[in-house]
Amino acid sequence: APTAAAVARAAALAGGVAAGTRGAVDGSAAAATAPLGQPTSALTCAERYFKGVEGLGSEGLLDIAEGLYQTHMGALADSYARQSEWFQTICSRCLTQSQREAMDDALDLPDLCLPGGIETAPLQHPSARGGNSSGSFGSSTERRPVQTTGALRRGLIKRLGQDFTAKQLAAYLSYDFNQVACQVVELWQKVLNVMSIACKEIVAFLRVSWEEAIIDHWSTTVLHEVVFGDIACPEDQSIGDLHDIAALRLRRTTTAKPPPKVEHLSLLPSLEERPIMFEQRYMPKPPAGSGYAELPPLLDGRLPSAPKNYRGVHLFVLVHGFQGNSFDMRLMKNNIALLYPDAVFLCSNSNEDNTEGDFAEMGIRLAQEVVNYICDWCPGSTLGRLSFLAHSIGGLIVRSALPLLHEYTSKMFTFLTFSSPHAGYFLKNISLFHMGLKVLQSWRKSMCLAQLSMADAADPRETFMYKLSKIAGFEHFENIVLMSCPSDQYSPFDSARVEIGGMLDKHSHKDVYCTMVRNIWEHVEPRKVFRFDVNFHIPENNLDSFIGRTAHILFLENQAIMKMIIHNYSFLFR
Repeated sequence: APTAAAVARAAALAGGVAAGTRGAVDGSAAAATAPLGQPTSALTCAERYFKGVEGLGSEGLLDIAEGLYQTHMGALADSYARQSEWFQTICSRCLTQSQREAMDDALDLPDLCLPGGIETAPLQHPSARGGNSSGSFGSSTERRPVQTTGALRRGLIKRLGQDFTAKQLAAYLSYDFNQVACQVVELWQKVLNVMSIACKEIVAFLRVSWEEAIIDHWSTTVLHEVVFGDIACPEDQSIGDLHDIAALRLRRTTTAKPPPKVEHLSLLPSLEERPIMFEQRYMPKPPAGSGYAELPPLLDGRLPSAPKNYRGVHLFVLVHGFQGNSFDMRLMKNNIALLYPDAVFLCSNSNEDNTEGDFAEMGIRLAQEVVNYICDWCPGSTLGRLSFLAHSIGGLIVRSALPLLHEYTSKMFTFLTFSSPHAGYFLKNISLFHMGLKVLQSWRKSMCLAQLSMADAADPRETFMYKLSKIAGFEHFENIVLMSCPSDQYSPFDSARVEIGGMLDKHSHKDVYCTMVRNIWEHVEPRKVFRFDVNFHIPENNLDSFIGRTAHILFLENQAIMKMIIHNYSFLFR
């Protein structure tokens, strides 16, 4: 604990002398500055405090003593102040009124008693019995200032006389340091008593504090936008380019917030390497003459530890993409499980060897896998919520399976897709990736690629993608989350966002594409939709980045983007 470290530091500053034992001043203590593992000569307290200043008179020794008092008493006073803040916080936030009354005098918080001639700002703390504190522990970061006055020097002269040695002065220094350190230890024992009674409540309080800190940390690179009007056809047709410019400017001008007090720093990339996420929430245009419209509030707040408002378990079904396997989504599953240990996960493997087949058949296999899993692990009323997280064509496999899961529509909660081409591929433009896709489609005789490119029927209105757009899907969920990236060429930007955007001219069948998009959104309430446009930091220029594969795979491998959405939008996963 930080306070325990402060106590240890205070003991070291006191020269290793036991509390209240002046006779041990002449004993020896290991030099505080000696490297660990190397032999060192023992020093007395006088040598430790006044080393290198031999020959000074009484006035010179008193000058040094005042500096030592100011430095070391400041450290002890700072430790006491922080412990007092923590003690007061846990008493008011983690103890019930009856517990506070029962403990009575054990919750008294005495003021720190310093030697005469040392002054510090008075510690402002409400009574621990009051229970009216709303602050969080650690809000003050500056050290408590300590100043010496002339009374300190006069007091030392009165005790030591006009003529004294460094050894005698060191004894009084050690005694005063130990006297104050004992008060720190005594307060720490009070803290331990409260922690033993309300350990679960304190852990919950610390979790909430950490959640608030980590949300604040990741929010630096999350930008929020509210979009009015038609969800299928946005007014801004070049939103991807605008977001790229804004992301570049943000990385150059914004300073990252300090990390939480307890966090693995290897999981917190620098601001330059961190992805930038643009959130777009949709709502209809305000009524004529009103001038404004109210954005629907986020569900249940945003802290992962907030209580659930439903019964049963939350089942997450994670679906991989083209030529993938169940391990592709394992990193996302692990990050969700860290915050929601009570959740249940199904990493789908029913299509691991069949992702080049018919989407309808893949949907049947996924639906059967989900039904079997629910029957085995969430029987009866155990299932509280059902959410799907899918990467790439996994989003289309989920949509193909939804008609076969109609008995669970009342449980469906979040549908999150990572760069899924919900409206197919645009093959009119000739890029390196699309040329490779055509070759792969012809060589492997891949049914799913033919369906994606709407080449499985002569009439585009008879293709699988068009028929899928007319099947109910999105409207069953409380939250529809579409994540996309302009740098991802494996899934066209407009198709991943399911919108009629700036890429319309690249489509072979413009009217059919527009009809498909409107079919998908026909029965969906705009308030349920979240579009996340992600700008990844991709420093390397290689073939994968050139053909757009790097950004597509980063949705599976970049933990930063996973933590950003899981922490900042926890209501999607609660």
